[in-house]
Amino acid sequence: MRVLVLSLAIALVAGQNVNLAPEFSAAKTYVYKYEALLLGGLPVEGLAKAGMKVSSKVLISALAENIYLLKLADPEIFEYSGVWPRDPFVPATKLTSALAAQFLIPIKFEYTNGVVGKLFAPAEVSTTVLNIHRGILNILQLNLKQNQNVYELQEAGAQGVCKTFYVISEDVKSERVVVTKSKDLNNCQERIIKDMGLAYLETLKANSLTGAATYSYIMKPSATGALITEATVWELHEVTPVAEMGGVAQMEAKQSLTLIEVKRTPIMQANADYLARGALQYEFATEILQTPIQLIRISDPAAQTVEILDHLVANNVAKVHEDAPLKFIQLIQVLRVASLENIEAIWSQFKARPEYRRFILDAIPVVGTPVAVRFIKEKFLAKDITVAETVQVLLAAVHMVPADVEIIRLISTMAHHRKVQVHPVLREIAMLGYGTMIAKYCAAVPTCPAELLKPIHERAAEAVANADIDEITLLVKVMGNAGHPASLKPIMKILPGFGSAAASLPIRVQADAILALRNIAKREFKFVQPVALQLFMDKTLHPELRMVACIVLFETKPNVALVSTLANALKKETSLQLVSFTYSHIKALSKGNAPDLAPGNVAIKILSPKLDRLSYRFSKAIHLDIYRSSMMAGAAGSVFIINDGATILPTAVVVKARAYLAGAAADVLEVGVRTEGIQEALLKTRALQDLEDDRLTKMKRVMKAIAEWKVLPKSQPLGSIYVKFFGQEIAFANIDKAIVDQAVQLPTSAHAKLLLKDALKALQSGISVQAAKPLLAAEIRRIFPTAVGVPMELSLYSAAVAAATIKVQAIITPPLPELSAVTAAELMKLDIKLLAEATPSIAVETYAVMGINTAFIQAAVMARAKALAVLPAKLEARADIPKLNFKIEVLPVVTPEHIAKIRVETLAFARNIEDLAAERITPMVPVIAAQRMSTDRSLSSEISYEASSEVQPQLRAGTPIHKIICVPAPLLGIKGCFELTSSNAALIKDIPLLNLIGEHAALLAVKPADGPAIERLKVEVQVGAKAAEKLLKEINIIDELSPEGRTIITKLKKILEPALKSSSSSSSSLLSSLFSSSSSSSSYSSSMSKVSLKEYPFKKFHKDQYLVSQRISAQNLRSSGSSASSFEAIYKQTKFLGNAVAPAVVVILRAVRADQKLLGYQAAAYLDKANSRVQTIISALAETDNWKLCADGGLLSKHKVMAKVAFGAECQEFATILKAEAGLLGASPAARLEVEWVKIPAIVTTYATRLAKYIPGVALMAGITVSKAKNIEKELELTVAIPPERTVDVIVKLPLMTLSKLALPLPIALPIGADAVIRAIPEDNILDQLHFLYAEATSAQCSMVRDTLTTFNNRRLKNEMPLSCSQVWAQDCTSELKFMVLLKKDELSEQNHINVKIADMDVDLFPTGSDVLVKVNGMGVPISSLPYKHPSGSIQIRQKAQGLVLHAPSLGLQEVYFSKDTWRVNVVDWMKGQTCGLCGKADGEIKQEYSTPSGYQTKSPASFAHSWVLPAESCRDSTQCRLKHESVKLEKQMIVDGQESKCYSVEPVLRCLPGCLPVKTMPVTIGFHCLPTGSSSVDLSNISGKSVDLRETAEAHMACQCNTRCI
Repeated sequence: MRVLVLSLAIALVAGQNVNLAPEFSAAKTYVYKYEALLLGGLPVEGLAKAGMKVSSKVLISALAENIYLLKLADPEIFEYSGVWPRDPFVPATKLTSALAAQFLIPIKFEYTNGVVGKLFAPAEVSTTVLNIHRGILNILQLNLKQNQNVYELQEAGAQGVCKTFYVISEDVKSERVVVTKSKDLNNCQERIIKDMGLAYLETLKANSLTGAATYSYIMKPSATGALITEATVWELHEVTPVAEMGGVAQMEAKQSLTLIEVKRTPIMQANADYLARGALQYEFATEILQTPIQLIRISDPAAQTVEILDHLVANNVAKVHEDAPLKFIQLIQVLRVASLENIEAIWSQFKARPEYRRFILDAIPVVGTPVAVRFIKEKFLAKDITVAETVQVLLAAVHMVPADVEIIRLISTMAHHRKVQVHPVLREIAMLGYGTMIAKYCAAVPTCPAELLKPIHERAAEAVANADIDEITLLVKVMGNAGHPASLKPIMKILPGFGSAAASLPIRVQADAILALRNIAKREFKFVQPVALQLFMDKTLHPELRMVACIVLFETKPNVALVSTLANALKKETSLQLVSFTYSHIKALSKGNAPDLAPGNVAIKILSPKLDRLSYRFSKAIHLDIYRSSMMAGAAGSVFIINDGATILPTAVVVKARAYLAGAAADVLEVGVRTEGIQEALLKTRALQDLEDDRLTKMKRVMKAIAEWKVLPKSQPLGSIYVKFFGQEIAFANIDKAIVDQAVQLPTSAHAKLLLKDALKALQSGISVQAAKPLLAAEIRRIFPTAVGVPMELSLYSAAVAAATIKVQAIITPPLPELSAVTAAELMKLDIKLLAEATPSIAVETYAVMGINTAFIQAAVMARAKALAVLPAKLEARADIPKLNFKIEVLPVVTPEHIAKIRVETLAFARNIEDLAAERITPMVPVIAAQRMSTDRSLSSEISYEASSEVQPQLRAGTPIHKIICVPAPLLGIKGCFELTSSNAALIKDIPLLNLIGEHAALLAVKPADGPAIERLKVEVQVGAKAAEKLLKEINIIDELSPEGRTIITKLKKILEPALKSSSSSSSSLLSSLFSSSSSSSSYSSSMSKVSLKEYPFKKFHKDQYLVSQRISAQNLRSSGSSASSFEAIYKQTKFLGNAVAPAVVVILRAVRADQKLLGYQAAAYLDKANSRVQTIISALAETDNWKLCADGGLLSKHKVMAKVAFGAECQEFATILKAEAGLLGASPAARLEVEWVKIPAIVTTYATRLAKYIPGVALMAGITVSKAKNIEKELELTVAIPPERTVDVIVKLPLMTLSKLALPLPIALPIGADAVIRAIPEDNILDQLHFLYAEATSAQCSMVRDTLTTFNNRRLKNEMPLSCSQVWAQDCTSELKFMVLLKKDELSEQNHINVKIADMDVDLFPTGSDVLVKVNGMGVPISSLPYKHPSGSIQIRQKAQGLVLHAPSLGLQEVYFSKDTWRVNVVDWMKGQTCGLCGKADGEIKQEYSTPSGYQTKSPASFAHSWVLPAESCRDSTQCRLKHESVKLEKQMIVDGQESKCYSVEPVLRCLPGCLPVKTMPVTIGFHCLPTGSSSVDLSNISGKSVDLRETAEAHMACQCNTRCI
């Protein structure tokens, strides 16, 4: 193009004063031949295309100055659907005749200096016909400059105001001027375009839809103007659903205008009023209401709606009709042109009929017109539809209705109506929908007025002033949905650091406000980015708010420099929660492939890789995506886990799914959950309410001694959840304490029992339900005009209709009582038989269309996918609870020929409203018509192909694929058959688009299997004493030592000789060889351990420890030649437990055949409690089938379990040994699982060998160490060790390699003791045991061994304790003060004592000699009286190991352990982040560990420990503590900032009371604040809030001796 422009510019003839403005002289009529063509398809000859052509004469004459008439003569319309370029255009005679009257009416237009002005036409000329005139006038639009030959400008035209490039040259020989202009339709100031369903999409790549047009003119110049003698237009639109190399679809438009003659006969105006009809720009007509997939003549909307409803209701009862989705789309299309009166009449006729009512209410929301929205509003206010129906209808309408000012007004008035306001859920949906409608409207218009949100902003200001938290939350979410930049200031007023209102708002509300910035960032990210950055950098904010700001910040398209700035800030950050979250976010984004991710590669190199070691207790951001640039498609998922206290349940979790397609992206679904107080509300006790005031008074009196102690904010028992769809929040719910209490009490409430009884009564009477549910899943449309004046449309439709018939009936014995509610005890006495029959079915149709769509004619290429699935089922279930018998039977049903079928085909079609019977449809790959497979017999189609089937195709497509695969299931008596047919045009070029076009079909059928018919399938479970009665086939285990056993083994060996060549001797069975191979492999394992386990030595706990059976004496065991622990010895005692005990459980899986022969399997489980042995035998029921599976396992000791599994003919073909044992790996408790195979099926060996090749590569990608090794040949060994309680080492040994992953972090601490078994559980009830294990696993532990303290966050420090003064070891630091643990060193014995204040108890734990004693409220409790339980049952004191332990998990204190040398306190998971004292906050923030009672962060461990000492008030204090906290003055003068200064300690120091002298001191390094020497005295009471100028050493007193002056 540039070469052409340059050559033309050189050839220009300059300096000629010729008027180039087009001119039509007065008193003359200019006659032109006009032809316009519009054609769509793929740019490949031999494929089908669709389009239309218009040919006519165009007459133009002057009516007045700058006013002209344009008239069409002999117009003719042609339509095209055929193989290009072989097939001809076909005249649309009937359509031409119908439109001739409009075409022949002249129109008036203004025309000055080549620029078309206003248009005038009678009302009889439809907008569609007038647009065709605009296409002709668009050719005449010329902005010619006299003094420039090459220039560009934004030129107005039929398609908008777009960038246009002009080149003017002169042909001297022919005395003609040649004008060429090119339009870039992707570079327009104002583009005429209509989008539907695209409001939620974010454009990533602009060239997925490109368009350009070139105009060529030959003009005859004159002094007064130039005459256009010939003009040609060529316009091309390309759609790239995949990358350009993957293929494009094209829509091509051509116009030609050639001067034929000039006549003197003027054009006469029509005898009608000429009305102003706009300008040259295209105007949308009824194509917005017209779906492109079908053309319907709508003459009586009400009658046609009723007809379609009758079809939908009548044909979707038992199962869904395959045409139901298309009929539902027809219903929507007819309702779009219906008036409010029509819809009202239909509603009045059918509202009392549920089957019709459902279809109407499902269709109304997707009609998408103001009439539909007004109908919803009026029917709700009139109480014609219920609240539940209104919620459903309004929720769908908000997201399906195109937005305009009228609809926004309707939604607004409805949302603020008093009848809506009284229903919280409905009000929430309506308000959120109001914000969504504004967002959709703003996405469709270039400028969006802020006045639309003015009512919301005013209400938000009022809610903030009134501190109405619920209202603020709702309005913030509304503003977030709207995403308007004008909402930025109102939102900032409730953000911390920007507005004063934030201080009084809960964190969750502030977090919602920050998240509301995300939709604003999608429009104006430059406004949001600095706000999010400031929030992230503000260290005074709660870490959760900073993490939420991080989420927003990465959605504002940050550049490399900004992300690197964040990385540098993290290097100095003290909050590990924030560091972990941001680091994981940056790292996850740096590994992604999606095109819109923030750059993180540079930033990740700035940060330390050690941050990868932060465990699951810390906040994380996870991002996974799959994106193929060649397809311009992909998907991404993000999970944001925010934790502020390192609890097992995070504070908040946000999960988001994002999709990419055709250069656009959308947040498809997002779910956010907050659990900030739910766990505490569920687990803490409610039994101590009466003691609350007294308990708080006592604890506050103790804490009053620490003057600067600050209460931590209490976690509100509140949870919440929100759901976003395509970036718009559609619903949210808050869970408060009342809801939690109701949920806890509901299962045991009388109302729940009555509901259960009513449900059972209803089942007895029988329930029969028939329902159908339609859904318009997608309606995405883009409509824009072409140069011809006819609109082009790209659209995607997807509709589904699901139907189901369900019948359920119960027979209950004995009958239910009439009056009382059903309790759980009564339920256990019932025999319930349930009969159920269901026929669910679903039909789905999806259309992708590109082409012409008007109310008169449609011509387009279309991909259509149809799916139909029907899955009938009938079953009978019985639960005889008293007899412990449970049964399920699957009964035969009549299935359709295919239970599922899918067909995809690509077509070119043309049709017009005047001759719908002559619709022309052509397969896009015409060869398919000649090669159609047998699937036509099984797949019904509505389309006939006579247009292309008569002609031999020119395109040779690839050989169609036709495959049928059947898989029999003899036990079920059926076989499943899958049939696949596929043909495409990929032979031309192997690109994605040509692979998709064509015809593809898949069928799934279920047919009876060969052989006797199966009457039903039966599964039966019998538990208890009657289990043996249910056995259908006698179970025998071969005793290889008996004569009969030897005979059977000999016969089996002949049959299975190839499989048993490796057996040790001909006289022993495979089962016997298990024991011998076990012992040999053990010795082999022992010898190999010296080599392969040298690095990880595993020491067994169970060695030389044996399980002594109560029924087998040691003498008998010795006489049998085996030790008591040997599984072989136990096995030989009773090889088949069925000979000694009855089965505990029997399970029968059986197919009941017509010939009554047994087919299926039975399983029997036997339990030998005396020997801790379980044996399970699974055997085939068929008379001639001797297949069995024998599984035998036993508990040899508390550290070892062993099992042996054999299967095959009489359990003699294959065998495996499994051993699990506990021990030590180094010094860590560990467990090892060994799987040794004696013989396994060949198929397992084959696939295992193939899989082993991929193991090293996959392991290395997962960070697993792989090393070559020669381990035991036929053994797999898994060893798991637990070094610290929150990590695990995993080692896997395969025959040729060893895999290991060390220090793998765990989200919880495992309750495993040093002996590798679960710690003792001080509970009897199973639920209490599970609760205890959960609390133990998730608790945080603080311990002290001698003078070394390990905090909750595993940070160690030396704690030199002052004598006789208590230290706060750990306490609930919220206002509830649920517990307090004090530690004190006794002055006389210098031994530690513990005091626990909890509930109404004061518990003292102290040593006496070698014993540990306990006092409760000053009264000693003898050791013999333990365990001691509080009357409420929530507190327990008992012995443990060498000490005593206090349990109160429901009060937040999991355990306080006290022994002579070790002291330990564990707090439950929901208390993490709410504790304080020497043990810290248990929030995982090790950089903020040394927090004093005032919240000050000290750097000195000693100063930190001293700050938690409870000081004495005077010498009269009964505690005998004689220390106090005070600020000390630095004894030496310091030079600070160049001047002499006096310095005072910011951190308090322990000093003796007045009248006391220190007898023991220690140095402590603390911070000092300095003042000039000459300044006035400093107020030491407020010194703790001053800045630290220097750190120096001061002397702290640890013990005092007092005289009489101490009072």
